[in-house]
Amino acid sequence: MTPKQNIIIIGAGLSGLYAASLLQTRFNVIVLEARDRLGGRILTQEGHDLGPSWIWPHQKNILSLIDELGLELFSQYTKGDALYDAPGGVQRFNSPSSAPSSRVKGGLIKVIDELVTKSPINMIHLNEEVLSIRDSSNGLEVTTYTNQYQADFVLSTLSPRLACENISYTPPLDEATKSTLLQTPTWMGQSAKCVVEFKEAFWRDEGLSGFIFSPIGPLGEIHDASIADKPALFGFLQTNASLTNVEDDVRKQIKRLFKDKAELITNIYFIDWRKEKFSSTTHDHKSLKEHPSYGLTLTHFDNKLFFIGTETAYDNGGYLEGAIISAKKIAQRLQHTLAL
Repeated sequence: MTPKQNIIIIGAGLSGLYAASLLQTRFNVIVLEARDRLGGRILTQEGHDLGPSWIWPHQKNILSLIDELGLELFSQYTKGDALYDAPGGVQRFNSPSSAPSSRVKGGLIKVIDELVTKSPINMIHLNEEVLSIRDSSNGLEVTTYTNQYQADFVLSTLSPRLACENISYTPPLDEATKSTLLQTPTWMGQSAKCVVEFKEAFWRDEGLSGFIFSPIGPLGEIHDASIADKPALFGFLQTNASLTNVEDDVRKQIKRLFKDKAELITNIYFIDWRKEKFSSTTHDHKSLKEHPSYGLTLTHFDNKLFFIGTETAYDNGGYLEGAIISAKKIAQRLQHTLAL
């Protein structure tokens, strides 16, 4: 029997862990994660998703994975009127119906947890920030702050800009590859997200969907984020909003919108993805005017290093679906390589 080849996956987010699950029967897989936690841009706190949260009916790959892992979905609440948080006062209006979407019961971290349960116990290494990758006569040498690893192949699931800026390559990346990586925006790299938990979902009782648009802020776009036992609203922080007293400012906004209902707030969860050094770079801090046109096919070291992840997907790039598609694509390519 031919010995298994070694493959290192950089990043224990959705694309990295799913790729690992697809490749582990044909390769010796090691996953290196810079953080002290799993999930990458998937982050669930007390059941609330502070990273991505929605899944749409056309996203068949992520839906199939959720079903395969035995997880459950529930529909995003959209019933009722919306609010416009206008400078002249709060206005109520009947908003157009949005495309139906779903969320995972227990949060998206459940997807990560289930993928990990299917992995060998020694496959994933946390607190291992990759500093450099070098092509040598013994294969690819991957160096972190504390260790050096050898591999036949490396998959980088980092966002393209991080992959370019945070890791050194010997021989170096060519200028065309560097330029492409740097010009590809990191999805969510410009975002800050806040979840406000309440004692009760009073807005539903008042015939409101929870959707609020506000040019005043600090939360510019708000939606219902309730889970089974915790009523909640979530909002994206405006790009120019002050970070000095986020929680106080959010409470003031809720009071402006709902008057005495601000007293029902039980918890506020907040993350500024712009400050997450393993998710965003300074190039990402500018707000995006529209969803970027994603899709990349980039390799290095004579097809031994591959750049994958949701930003590389031509289909549903930036979404959870794109992360799954990119992992499936590279797994098929590498398995085809072995068959030659």
